[in-house]
Amino acid sequence: MASHGLQTHIHVSSEKGLSSVSTLIVGSKAAALIDPPFLVPDANSVVEWIKQKTSLPLKAVFVTHHHPDHYFSANPILDAFPGATLYAAPYVCAGIDREYDDKVKYWPSVFGAENVPAKPTKPTPFHHSLFVLEGNEESPVLLLGPLQGDSVDHTLFWLPSERTVICGDAVYARSTHLWVEEVETPQLLDAWFKTLDLIEEGLRPEKVIPGHIEQGWELDAKADLAHARKYLQFFGEKVTYAKKKPGVDELYKTFKDAFPQADKNLDFFLGHLSNQFGEGGQV
Repeated sequence: MASHGLQTHIHVSSEKGLSSVSTLIVGSKAAALIDPPFLVPDANSVVEWIKQKTSLPLKAVFVTHHHPDHYFSANPILDAFPGATLYAAPYVCAGIDREYDDKVKYWPSVFGAENVPAKPTKPTPFHHSLFVLEGNEESPVLLLGPLQGDSVDHTLFWLPSERTVICGDAVYARSTHLWVEEVETPQLLDAWFKTLDLIEEGLRPEKVIPGHIEQGWELDAKADLAHARKYLQFFGEKVTYAKKKPGVDELYKTFKDAFPQADKNLDFFLGHLSNQFGEGGQV
């Protein structure tokens, strides 16, 4: 009997967990998850959500990039679904390895030891450019990368048969500020624009799944891509190509006022942006 293609469902983490997105890909005989959440309570929620969405076996969990809010609390998911393996592209694994010890020490001090695993599982390097789920061999999932997003090591997961792209933090929903702390040069900014070009002009997706979206917001491929591009253009104007370095408080207010609908986790996103690129101390 012919399968009916792959379905994608999203789970949005708590505001405390930075509203990161986990995506479940469900086929006719198996499922895979993209991007476990940051915090343990959100991971426990993902476990229950997966069980509600499908009774099919979870075969794999993938990570889009090395930032902790996209893999740190995979442990509860792997414990609940022992048949699943945690994977990431080799360049993502390298980024995780590079920062692992520092991040494992740091984040419990921010969120509390009960909210982050003492020893997050490191992904196994995935040395292939695609995977297929059993029963859906005609609907491959392609891994495109490394590409620039809010870090240099993004993988896009492209479902060509479904015209769906899972972007990690190469795209943020219009509800959310972008993490731009690591976009330290014009070349990195330009590379991020090129990733957006690839998505919009090369892939031409019908469904775009961003790395972060606030609770209650709907996915909107056109609007979210436009938001990401507008935000990066504004960042280029106010920071990358600014003739004068702005003050930290001015920078915070400028971005807050320019994107009033993005009103969550301001101290995290705008605090880091302002402290990284502004003058005059810390906000």
